[in-house]
Formats: sequence, structure tokens, C-alpha cells
Amino acid sequence: MASSEKQLSSQIADLTTVINAAACDANRWTDVAVAMQSFIPGSKILFQVVEKESTVVHQVVYSGFNDKTIQAYGDHYWKLNPWTSGTNEMHMSSFKSSSELYPDKLLRKTEFFTDLVDPERECDGATALKFAAHSDRYAILAVHHDFRHHEQIHARSRALLQTVVPALRTALELNRLTNPTFHLPGGRGLIDQLVDAAMVVDQDCRLLASNVPANRVLTDARVLLVKAKDTVEIKDSEANAAFARLVRDSCAVFQDRARPNDLIVNTRSGGYIITCVPMAIEQTSALPAGLLSIFAPRTVSLVIVRPRASQDASIVVGDLRRHFGLTTAEVGLILEFGRGGTLSEIADRLRVSRSTVQSHLKSIFAKTGTSKQRDVVTLVTSRAATGRQFSVDD
Repeated sequence: MASSEKQLSSQIADLTTVINAAACDANRWTDVAVAMQSFIPGSKILFQVVEKESTVVHQVVYSGFNDKTIQAYGDHYWKLNPWTSGTNEMHMSSFKSSSELYPDKLLRKTEFFTDLVDPERECDGATALKFAAHSDRYAILAVHHDFRHHEQIHARSRALLQTVVPALRTALELNRLTNPTFHLPGGRGLIDQLVDAAMVVDQDCRLLASNVPANRVLTDARVLLVKAKDTVEIKDSEANAAFARLVRDSCAVFQDRARPNDLIVNTRSGGYIITCVPMAIEQTSALPAGLLSIFAPRTVSLVIVRPRASQDASIVVGDLRRHFGLTTAEVGLILEFGRGGTLSEIADRLRVSRSTVQSHLKSIFAKTGTSKQRDVVTLVTSRAATGRQFSVDD
């Protein structure tokens, strides 16, 4: 074996040893970056987790770069990185040069180059390796160097790194399996502390855990019940479709998104407010620890079911009178609408004539901008609650 081949073989063995150490301790990926830099003279090493269409930058692991450069990258310039679109399209375990990711002539005209890359010095060329992926995230190793020595360093980088790609990928997977985790098996611990009925469901409404009050609600089965495959459902089909959408939206975590409105389910015996809150489980406690950020936490929905207190009639009356300019008689008629019945039955309960009820109703329509008795009831209930309402026979 030639001397150069022996040296490369020895360096690969030494690098693999460092990678194996990082497999058992996620905080030692910096050691891997330092080792790679020493084996590839004239290089600067950067590991980064990239998330497609991400609104945040994940922590990077690096060696050779100025700390201020990395800070500026994390604060702003990662959003301007012209190489990212190219790495998005790379195949797994493939290598690409920086000029393949983005034309060098165009790069030098960008703010990213003039304000970040050029002042750092000797990092305008790079060899990129895409070596791991999980969901919509992937891990990139970039060997940066002076573009004037690109061919030589690109060839050396590939020769050294090609043989350690499996070790890099295995190390990341071992990080996930061996590092301490913030783990709530099915959400236990949290939901057991809640006084309200609470359960944890996945995006398909499969029940993962429930506390004692929730067990009583599910056993009672007047509103919520557990069906085949442990799926939680609401008895009414329209309400259940809305509940399924609410859970899916809750599990789909996006930056700066509005929390979905509550559902309100009314029965003859009382009403319930159903709230869904996203909750991350199996979250690695070491995050953000560089490459471990490739593993997105599993998101489930914490479903809280609370009895809906009946609103004080005086509050409803006052609100209606102030907002719509209704008379006391007109408000009283609206409250009777909520109890149901024909106009004749309502007139009997109010002890007035049917024509008087019709006259009040005509005035109510004009003042509230409605045209049907049902619309008036909907308008009133919507002012008393912020969630979408459904009625379920119990």
C-alpha cells in the first residue's frame, strides 16, 4: 500500500473513532468537525440541519469559522443562503461543489457573499455532503475552502468522507436512541394534574391517554366516545368532522399560526367546550444540540373538555340591548326563541298575542339585519361564545 493510501486509511480510522464517540454523546459533534478540519488542510467545517420552507434556523456545528460569522448567519444570513435551494435537490449521500449548487459568478453579486462570506475569508468554495434526513429536515456537511484551491480540496474531501457517510448517519440515529429524552408516555403526568377532563390524541384522533375525568366523559358517551381502533369521536357527524379538523390543525405546528377556535357542543343536559392544544412529546432534552435538531418532536393534541356554564340572562340582555338597540320586550322574545316552539307557543309563554310577537319579531329583524328566527338565535349564541357550536342528542 502506497504511503498516501496508508495515511488516508489511518485518517479515516481516526475520524471514524471520533464519529463513534459522537454517537454516544450528541455534544461531541464539534469534535467531529475539528477532526475533519485537521484532516483536510485549508478547510472550514460546518454541519447544519436544514428544514425545507423553515421559518427558523437550526443550530450549526462548526470548526474554523469566526464565531461572529456564525452568529450573523444564524441571525439573518441563513435566509439569504443561495446554496440552500441546491442542497434541497441533492440526493442522499451525494456530493456537490458550491458552483454546482449556485453559479459562482452570481454568488459574488449577492448580499450573502459580500457581507458574510467574503469578510470571513477563504470559504467562498465548498464541498457539500447530504448524509441524513428525517421528515422534512436533512443534515448537510459543508467543507468550505478558498475557491482558488477548489479542485484539490474537493477531491480530498470526497476521498476522506465517502467512506464515513454510513458512520455519520448511524451516529445520528444512535443519538436519538441513547440520549436522555423529555418523554411523556402518552402525555401522562401532565394530564393527570388537570382538573378538567383531558385526553391526548394523535392527528387521526386515536386516543393515547386520558385522565380520570375524561374517562368518565368517555364512559358516559353522551358527547364523546371511543370507537374502533381507539378513535375518539363526537356522536354528531357534522360536529365530529369539525372535531377531526380541529385536532389535525392542532397537530400541524406552524410558526405564528393562530390557535384554532374551540368547539361548543350543546346537549339537553348541558353544554361542553372542547379545546385542542398542540403538545410535543419524545422531545430530546439536548435540543437544540446541533445535528440532533434533525429529529422533529412528535406533535399530538391535548384535548380538554370543560362544562359550559350557562350565561347569566342579565348579561345577555344587557349586551343585546346595547349592541342592537333592542327594547326589553324584544330581548325577552329572543330569549324565548332559545327555548324553541312556534310563535303561538312563545306568545302563550309571554302572555301576549301572536300579532304582538310578530310585530316584535319584525322589529328584531330590522335591527339585527336578520330575516329568520333561526338566524336571530345563532346571532345571540355567537355573541356568548367564541367557538363553533353544535347540538348533540344525548
